[in-house]
Amino acid sequence: MAERRQRILASARAIIAERGFDALTMRALADASRVTVPTVYNLIGGKDAVLAAAVEEQTARFLAGIERRRGLRPAERLLSVVDACVDELLRLPAYYRTLLPLLSGSAAAAGARARVDRALGAELAKAVAELEDARALVAWVEPEAVLESLRSQLGARALRWAAGLHDDAAFRAGARYEACLTLLGVTQGRDHTAFTRAARAAQADRRRARAQRRSVRRAQRASA
Repeated sequence: MAERRQRILASARAIIAERGFDALTMRALADASRVTVPTVYNLIGGKDAVLAAAVEEQTARFLAGIERRRGLRPAERLLSVVDACVDELLRLPAYYRTLLPLLSGSAAAAGARARVDRALGAELAKAVAELEDARALVAWVEPEAVLESLRSQLGARALRWAAGLHDDAAFRAGARYEACLTLLGVTQGRDHTAFTRAARAAQADRRRARAQRRSVRRAQRASA
């Protein structure tokens, strides 16, 4: 039963990635999974339930990726949450480029979207709290405002990546860079120094990504 459920969810992701969410019919999913339509309903449910189950599984993988990064200093811990989110999106890029706009704009995906928001928000909140506990945040700043800025930045950059406005390298470097720039203005001490180092490294990665894109475009024009 567990194997069939995994096969159904894997097939759902493949259909969404290749043909979009509208193509995810129960018949298409059953055929791709080599099960019957009643089996899909019995093991998971209808179309919305399949999407919710797929997102639940992906969220669990994201959280497991964070769990493997425990034991870090507060600055590194926060950046590890950003990295884990990017890692999960880049693991299945075609799928997530279809899924992210759906999660952001579809009423049918409201439940799945809320689950993702809660998981990401909770992990970022823990990381910000660790900065506060370590007295790395300056006294005047409201941790809730820092958290909201980080969530908004990461979500907006992920959507730009999904829309094809950033390649994978630019997405990764940009997500780290934006987080560091936000935190440089409200941190102090060793963690401020750590964010400075991370920002400089991400800035260098962004420059390399831009240079690589320019090189690819020149090659494409030359071969046209």
